Amino acid sequence: MSSKRLDRQTLTAFLVVVMTLWLGACGGVKVKRYQAGSPDAEAYEKAVSPPVFQKVPAAENPGLIQAAPVAGAAGAKSYLIEVEDELDISVYGETDLQHVVVPVRPDGMISFAFIGDVMAAGRSVEEVRAEVTQRLGQYLRSPQVTVIAKQFAQKKVYIGGEVKTPGILYLTGKEGTLLDALYKAGLATEKADLEGAYLIRENKVVDADFKDLVLGDISRNLKLADQDLIYIPENTRRFVYVIGEVNQNDAIPFSEPVPIIRVIAEAGGLREYAKRGEIAVIRGGLKEPEMAIVNARHLLKGDLSQNILVQPGDIVYVAKSALGHYAAFMDQLYRGISLITQRNLLVESLNRNRSTVRVVNSDPNN
Repeated sequence: MSSKRLDRQTLTAFLVVVMTLWLGACGGVKVKRYQAGSPDAEAYEKAVSPPVFQKVPAAENPGLIQAAPVAGAAGAKSYLIEVEDELDISVYGETDLQHVVVPVRPDGMISFAFIGDVMAAGRSVEEVRAEVTQRLGQYLRSPQVTVIAKQFAQKKVYIGGEVKTPGILYLTGKEGTLLDALYKAGLATEKADLEGAYLIRENKVVDADFKDLVLGDISRNLKLADQDLIYIPENTRRFVYVIGEVNQNDAIPFSEPVPIIRVIAEAGGLREYAKRGEIAVIRGGLKEPEMAIVNARHLLKGDLSQNILVQPGDIVYVAKSALGHYAAFMDQLYRGISLITQRNLLVESLNRNRSTVRVVNSDPNN
């Protein structure tokens, strides 16, 4: 036998064949049969009933987190200072206290003459100015203080899917909003599904309305945070996300519904410690999902009722232990989606850069 390593396509085909033969080999796998209506049959059917998609109860859904609206939008608050911003502070008539630039430290504090530390992060410029004025009043007579946000923290934001230039954005200055990110990425393409788009922050879904924002409702514009992930799917679903205890966490392209056993094979099969009795299939997006539970133990014993069709756009999640409540594993689910999307964006960026280099190098004038 050749020692050449099997490529992924060959390995996937091999796994599909092996699993299919396993399911079809009734002589090799002892599947216990029960007489219809018997107590044993009822107990078996209750234990391994065919997977059914059910809407996730509101009590088990971790819910959406709220992001701060952008200053200037209807009902929005003024700009809130962030870590790594820089403030320019001046005290009128005090030569040594003119245009003192102070950074907002990782602990959210700034330091200023006489008064020491002042909490700045999460507060407006006016709130900081008021506190600095009040505390300086203990040392100076009627101080007149000016505070200006001179430099804003840089944000690293990932944006992918159906935008014209997906990739990694570095938002600086007065940028830093959802609309800024969409403009810098060239806005959505004509294939975009804006209703299915999502914004993930620290493994939570942010309550964002992409459709109304793109249609001109500025009140829907949100302030972004460092490491935010924006994803706008295609209106025709093309991928199944496979996350957790499989050998290859990935977004696998499928153009039509396929049996879950094929999806697992495409992901390289289950890892040793995978919870085979409870594999979650999530459908309908991250905001209002439905979920079905597949028992892969019984599937591999020949119970074809467990071999449900997975649709493009679905998420297959394989845990190490019992799933429990929906909220208990959603953090890992969002984390997995974020990592897959970030990795794909990095690959796309590298490929674009290589293409640009090839074009430049092919110029006969260079």
